[in-house]
Amino acid sequence: MADATNPRLESLLRKRLSAFIHRESVWRPAVRSIQERTQARDWTIFLFGGTLRDLLALAPSTVPRDLDLVVAGTTRQELESVFQQELVRVNRFGGLHLVTHKLPVDMWTLESTWAFRERLVPGGEFSDLPRTTFLNVEAIAAEFHTRPGRARTLYTRDFFRGIQERQVEINLEDNPFPALCIVRSLITAQRLRFSLGPRLVRYFLHHARRIPLEEMEAIQRSHYGRVRINRHTLHMLNRLVREQASHTRLQPISLPRAKQLPLRGVA
Repeated sequence: MADATNPRLESLLRKRLSAFIHRESVWRPAVRSIQERTQARDWTIFLFGGTLRDLLALAPSTVPRDLDLVVAGTTRQELESVFQQELVRVNRFGGLHLVTHKLPVDMWTLESTWAFRERLVPGGEFSDLPRTTFLNVEAIAAEFHTRPGRARTLYTRDFFRGIQERQVEINLEDNPFPALCIVRSLITAQRLRFSLGPRLVRYFLHHARRIPLEEMEAIQRSHYGRVRINRHTLHMLNRLVREQASHTRLQPISLPRAKQLPLRGVA
């Protein structure tokens, strides 16, 4: 279910997601192709995470960088068979990285979700997916297929609160890739112009000093295909967060805007 105190944001997100799925755009051929193959096999599929965040927090016409899709009613082997022409690789969490109509899509089965496999999050249903994300502003899953006249199902966990408070915060701290978590958090906060929440600041202070800047650049190349925040900027942001955190009790910290720091590729 959606956050009970945010029916307006819930309604707005449903409208923007439906518009994205049905409007003619660079994504329309890929969306149509995925829908046709998954609906024909009666799979249940949910859109997950950052695409939904950007549709709500940024402009309605925002073009997603990629799609994250979670599927039930099938196996990984069947997914690989159906999407074999688009399959590029199996990612670090065991999901399929596809290029569909020249656009990136990550797809995995519901039961193979990392936090379910590691028993960090009990349950294992679509309603439990929002509890598996590192960040609150990605803690949302929305039904991809829906019948006309029926409201699209949404599941969230503090997602709308994060959007409303304009704060990027930790949702599930356990994660095997702290360097990627730090970089993604900085990029997300900078792009949305949101602050870093207190738990995220504490995580940053704990891990950032232990991870070489070269490793943070390398993981960006692996994840994004390029360095989006170079080591000089990472060093500056590290120093700024530490300086702000040292003057007060831990509280939300705002990052400089992109124009104030040389953040490559963050827009």
